Amino acid sequence: MRTRRYFLKTVMLGAAASSFPGCPPASAPARPTEPEAPHPLGKNLGSERFEPCHAVRDGGTWASAPVTATCDVAVIGGGPSGMTAAWRLRERDVMLLEKEPRLGGSCLLDEWQGVKMSTGGAFYTETETALVGLLKELGVEGTRVKGADSLVIGGQPVTDFFRDGADRLPFPQRVRDDFKRSRDEMLKLYRTRPKEELDAQRFSDLLKPYAPELTQFWNRFGPSNWGGGASETSGYVGAEAYSWAGDSEDPRRTFPGGLGGAAEALAAKLTPKLGSRVKTQVSVYRVETEGTGAKAKVVVRYLENGEPKALRAGAVILAVPKYFARHVLTGLDPARAELLKATRYAPYPVFNVCLKSAGPEPAYDNWFLDEPFTDFISADWIVHAGRGPAERKTALTVYHPLPEAQRVLLLADEAVLAMADGVAAGLEKHFPGTLEKIEEIRIFRRGHPMFIPTPGHLKVVERVAAPVGPVFFAHSDSSYFPAFVSAVEAAETAVGQASKRLGFSR
Repeated sequence: MRTRRYFLKTVMLGAAASSFPGCPPASAPARPTEPEAPHPLGKNLGSERFEPCHAVRDGGTWASAPVTATCDVAVIGGGPSGMTAAWRLRERDVMLLEKEPRLGGSCLLDEWQGVKMSTGGAFYTETETALVGLLKELGVEGTRVKGADSLVIGGQPVTDFFRDGADRLPFPQRVRDDFKRSRDEMLKLYRTRPKEELDAQRFSDLLKPYAPELTQFWNRFGPSNWGGGASETSGYVGAEAYSWAGDSEDPRRTFPGGLGGAAEALAAKLTPKLGSRVKTQVSVYRVETEGTGAKAKVVVRYLENGEPKALRAGAVILAVPKYFARHVLTGLDPARAELLKATRYAPYPVFNVCLKSAGPEPAYDNWFLDEPFTDFISADWIVHAGRGPAERKTALTVYHPLPEAQRVLLLADEAVLAMADGVAAGLEKHFPGTLEKIEEIRIFRRGHPMFIPTPGHLKVVERVAAPVGPVFFAHSDSSYFPAFVSAVEAAETAVGQASKRLGFSR
């Protein structure tokens, strides 16, 4: 019988030899250290449905079906953006099509023995007025997050690390000073420089005057929050992040288990309102425009239970990532197709480490500089703020974004299970005793959940999101930053555009 002592011996030594700690190179998916070696911790391996999108991407063809349904507006995609669009159009003849079994997109909750856990989105801030207004309309409101985040170095968490807490960081004095100085100077840049000018620069260039430890930190923070490291990030996005990273000037709010609580509230209001006009587990494979000008209609072709079907709509709102939109939307001119293709996305597994008793919870969000994962959030922090009963069952939601070149690893179960082992090993290294508390690790994988706001994105985002005849674009990648509020704002814009075309009063 293999014990967790065996796990520590094989996995921790194996991870040390890997080119990417805890994760194998893309050319060599992870293999068990012994034939049929068990994975005692990674017990629940979930993901979004990859197959439908891959079939479309790879040029799959299906028999054309006759149109059997009509509506004013078809909304494709049941994440926060698609749900918001359908909610705004709920009194109209609208249909919502979603490929997954349930609505929510990248803001789904999981639950283990009564503990609600995030598989994606974590929090929102109080200045995100579009989202705050929507939640009030739904009759729900997140709880304010208490306390500052921590930066964990050698097992020692340091809070308030961009302000007075920087003096406790185990770095030379110059580095500690630069943590504080960079915050003051970056916020000044954010507030005084034209955003287009900042956006044209790489965030890594703005960080050059500071100690390299600052870039090291943002190379962890960025992939977790918007998918890209400092060199891949718009300077505007990086400078703005100083207003909410670590210890926020812009207070954060969330629900038990994260922003899935907001998505669940929206789905709970929307689903009974639309009834059968919400279709889940349907795979859209083509969006065709019929006719020209003001009289043009759109035919949406999709698979339902493997059977090709079609509906005709006066307008379509594509609330899906642009990388997928370009594969399903016919008639795109080459320049526009290239713009959509240029939008980049981070592959992103999330590991919920389920504990039979309270584990490490130094702060709400806890950051690491030396692990393959970037950070973890105590799943019940919003309930207990780190002061709950020691004997309670709880979970740590561990965020583990991957480089784009390693997206293929999400399809290799053994590779992802090896990542789960690496997560456990990293937590044990920094917080000894955690391993013995782990009952299981629940895993959720997404291939393109979050676009990367690369330098110059603001210059092209309006062209990326511009309508194509009666087809309108929602989704957070129609904005400058990947967030729930961006999804809501993009939906509001698309609904306004569709309503104007169809002559709806709002």
